[in-house]
Formats: sequence, structure tokens, C-alpha cells
Amino acid sequence: MVRFTLRQCSYFRAVAENGGIAQAARALNISQPAVAQAIEKLEDVTGLRLFDRRHARGATLTRQGRAFLQHAADLERQAEQVAREAAALASQVAGEIRLGCFTTLAPFFAASLVRGHLERHPGIRMVTRELSLTALAEEVRAGSLDLALTYDLGADLAGLSVLPLAALPPMVVIAADHPLAAKRAVWLRDLAQEPYVMFDGPGSRGYFEDLLRTHGIAPPIAYVSTSLEAVRSAVGNGFGFTLLVMRPHSMTTYDLKPVTVLRLRDAVRPLRIVLATRDRDEGDPLVGRFVDHCVGYFKDRFGAPPAADP
Repeated sequence: MVRFTLRQCSYFRAVAENGGIAQAARALNISQPAVAQAIEKLEDVTGLRLFDRRHARGATLTRQGRAFLQHAADLERQAEQVAREAAALASQVAGEIRLGCFTTLAPFFAASLVRGHLERHPGIRMVTRELSLTALAEEVRAGSLDLALTYDLGADLAGLSVLPLAALPPMVVIAADHPLAAKRAVWLRDLAQEPYVMFDGPGSRGYFEDLLRTHGIAPPIAYVSTSLEAVRSAVGNGFGFTLLVMRPHSMTTYDLKPVTVLRLRDAVRPLRIVLATRDRDEGDPLVGRFVDHCVGYFKDRFGAPPAADP
């Protein structure tokens, strides 16, 4: 247990730098006895002899004193840094935000979203984690995460504050040489007899299965993958069509197969990207500023956010 104080270290350094107790007292604008008592107490609790005291020559650092002076100076610098950081925390310009992101959304948004916020608020530290839909909701609810960028389907978001950011309509992805590739949009019934490449992502699979079921479509499943890019590759290699909501900018798969994206003519429920937080975090300025940043970020890319559920 540390028994000496920062004040004692400061007085010790003043004596060392000014060459004596009287000189240090004048520099500090305090009494000589106060300085002398601080040095005696510091030597007593550390067990060190810090100075050779000679009336004619003042106080000279001993070998132990020279070594301890560096430690004392380091301790003061650290204390000053702690004080600055505490002041920043108190003024809400510094701190840590723990952001969770659904694994499918992370490659499209996480890095640029975080980078944009850090450029505006360099004192903030962002900690990001990629998790499943269910794990994100559970960890926000438990307080392990401050916010989660996720979908509004596939997990129980009850008890959380849910802010819609963007609505993404599903799209059809087919090979560039598919007979339907020349069309700009199709009906789901046009695909009823086509083989289906299933994106088996958590939450996504159920959304697309419900979509097909609602429109009376039960296509034969030709290929299944949990990887979005593997699904696109299967489509490019002629296994069939797929349904996706996230659209990579490149119309070429990793294995250099061209694909085409078609709009759906059917009236379908879009999949919404939302930001989930705990209700009690809404008054936290750090979280609030990041929420505002997220709203602006997605508005720039997708337009005005969709309305929240009543």
C-alpha cells in the first residue's frame, strides 16, 4: 500500500531542482518547515535517504535520491495525465463506447462508421465486436455493449430502445448470363421453378424463407452457405438465384463470375437496419453523440430513416 503522497513527491522534486529546502520553499511559496517535514516523512515511509544535507552547500541528492527522483517525476506526470483524462471524462469529450455489429452488416458499415465518429471526436475510444443477432440483443440488455447495429428481425429486442436507420428491400441476384438477366425487375412468381441458392445467415434465412412462403414460392434448394460471398459465387456459377438485402458494389464474385441484381416487383417488407440501446443509456452524451452520427451516416447513404414502430 502506497503511504507517501503526490505532494511529498512534488516537494522532494522542488528541493532537488532548487538545491535546498529554503530555495524550494521560496519557489513553492510555502514555509521551510512544511517542505522539511514533507521530505522527512517521504524518507521515513520509503526507507530511503534522499539528500545529504550540508548547511553551506544546501541539500545534495544521494544515489538513492537520484534514482527516486526519476520515479517521482514519472508519478507526477502520470497523475497529471489522469487529471486531464478525468476532466475530459467529466466534460463528456472522452470515454469508451462499446459497439456491437451484426456479422453480415460489419463488412459494409462498421469500419467507416467508427472512423467517421473518431475523426469528429478523437478523445473517444471505440471497442467493436461482431456477433450474432441474438448475442447482440443479449449483450446490450446485459450492459456488456452500449449499442448494437443490427436487423429488426431475427432476435428479441424487447426492453431495448430501437432506432431505425435504414430500410433495405430484398433483391434478386442471378448470373449475368441467366435468361432473366436482361430484365430490370421481376416478380417472385417468375422464379418459382428456378433453383434457389440459400444464404443461411442467422436471421437472414428466416426472413427470406418467410418472404418466399408468403408469396407461395417453394423453389428447389440447390446450394446453401453461411457466407454472402460464397452464395454470390454459387449464383455466378449457375446454381440458381438468391435473395439478398446487402449488395456489394462489385458485380463480380471472388472467383470472377459476373452476376446481376434485379429489383422485386412484389410488395415486400424491407429488412430494417436498427441501432439498439438500453433505455437508460439514452441520456449518456457519449452514446447520444454516436447515435446522432449513425443517423447522419445512414441518411447520407439511404435517405431519411424509416419510421419507428408505434
